[in-house]
Amino acid sequence: MRPPIVELAGLSKTYGDVAALADADLMVRRGEMLAIVGPSGSGKTTMLNIMGTLARPTSGTVRIDGHLVDDLSDRGLSALRAGTIGFVFQSFHLASGVPALDAVADGMLYGGRPLRERRRLARQALRRVGLGHRLYNEPHQLSGGEKQRVAIARAVMGDPALLLADEPTGALDSRSGAVVMELLHELQRAGTTVVVITHDRDIAASLPREVRIKDGRIEHDSAVAERVGA
Repeated sequence: MRPPIVELAGLSKTYGDVAALADADLMVRRGEMLAIVGPSGSGKTTMLNIMGTLARPTSGTVRIDGHLVDDLSDRGLSALRAGTIGFVFQSFHLASGVPALDAVADGMLYGGRPLRERRRLARQALRRVGLGHRLYNEPHQLSGGEKQRVAIARAVMGDPALLLADEPTGALDSRSGAVVMELLHELQRAGTTVVVITHDRDIAASLPREVRIKDGRIEHDSAVAERVGA
């Protein structure tokens, strides 16, 4: 059995009197692909932010790739994110006037690599997502699906073990969304752990594992259900 890359235990997150998460437990093993699904305000994006070490829980423990997050300094957290975690968001976050090659290369701007090396890796990443012919196209010259693939290339350029995708098809038409989801499947088949945050029940049901969250609580986990039923 593969080791876990994400371990959340007794996780709670409150904002004033509002509980965004309440006593949530979740384990994700290396190489898995799963959906965390729920309506707006259910707590799924809060969970993603905690998984990505962008936010800390009010209580509970978070272990990412074997590291207890509470034990890490800000520098240690930054190193963990840079070396282990890739992020893909619904908004593409591509700067106007910046070609795809440089948009991806800038993803490693603070990693200390020289520009030539970053561009070489960016070129490889864009080819990996099928955009080797769009290296010098600016955002206004790309379709929505192509923009999302640029964002995915930027996220996977450092070959992260864990890819967190927050509503990756939310701004796309159904055809472009299907292309992006197939790309995420390809990354998972190549060994990347992929966690997709979505409100789309059809997307969630199409993935190997579905975790449903409502009012900050995990109400269903297909992996747990399978173990109980076995």
